[in-house]
Amino acid sequence: MERGQERVVALVDMDCFYVQVEQRTNPELRGKPCAVVQYKTWQGGSIIAVSYEARAHGVTRGMKGVEARKKCPDLQLARIPEAHGKANLSKYREASAQVMGVMSRFGVIERASIDEAYLDLTAASQEHLRQVEDGWRVPAGLLKTTFVEGINQPHPAQGSGDMGDTAALKEEERRAGVQAWLDSLPPHCDQDGPELQLTAGALIVEQMRAAVAAETGYRCSAGISHNKALAKLCCGLNKPDRQTLLPLGSVPRLFDTLPIGKIRNLGGKLGETIAELLNIKYMGQLREFPESQLHAQFGEKTG
Repeated sequence: MERGQERVVALVDMDCFYVQVEQRTNPELRGKPCAVVQYKTWQGGSIIAVSYEARAHGVTRGMKGVEARKKCPDLQLARIPEAHGKANLSKYREASAQVMGVMSRFGVIERASIDEAYLDLTAASQEHLRQVEDGWRVPAGLLKTTFVEGINQPHPAQGSGDMGDTAALKEEERRAGVQAWLDSLPPHCDQDGPELQLTAGALIVEQMRAAVAAETGYRCSAGISHNKALAKLCCGLNKPDRQTLLPLGSVPRLFDTLPIGKIRNLGGKLGETIAELLNIKYMGQLREFPESQLHAQFGEKTG
């Protein structure tokens, strides 16, 4: 796990991208429960994207429109246009190109899908650190949408509470975690230090996401860590419109309760096979097996 700490990698994921595109086309949909459907109109079509307002009512991808409206009567449905019997994704691809164009100014980009991209921020982070003086200190306000995974434990649940109380508590925990992380950074600017490089990467991603929002109107979430798998993993921890920094020291505790299928490339048959053959459920358990045994059981490349 300690290999590759010199790298800074981010995964940026557009929040409910198809919904956002439809909301930009029709601003009346903003702030309302809505979903995007495609193909057959039978039973309202098949839902492929759901706004967070609709998710709160139990609407999920894969539902039919009619079924979803039973859970959320006010649900607004937007339909993907068709051309020659196929879904016409032109406006979504154009929106994606706009977003990727902004992101490419901040790092080396690798598109993962229409609404996701990886960025190698290693060089950009190192250059950022080269330009600062010794004794570099980051104001916590510059990391205003950043969570640092594993730095502080959530407070115990205090009754049911309402959504406002929950959001305020989460924001309090976020700020405390960021400040604790910044306080833990070495007093001198060691450009090779993985903690400082990740922090510089998080600053760059904050700037990039703000630029995407300002120039395109689209919101996105991000994960920042040392490789693609960890960046992908932490990107989904604090959506929407937030980013999560995952330092190497926080990975073991996160893995202790993380199902194997949640890891990139282990969500299908391979993950099921690993869990069955090794009689385990969590990534933390997989960590207990020596690399030689994994190579012997699953082949050198996969192991």
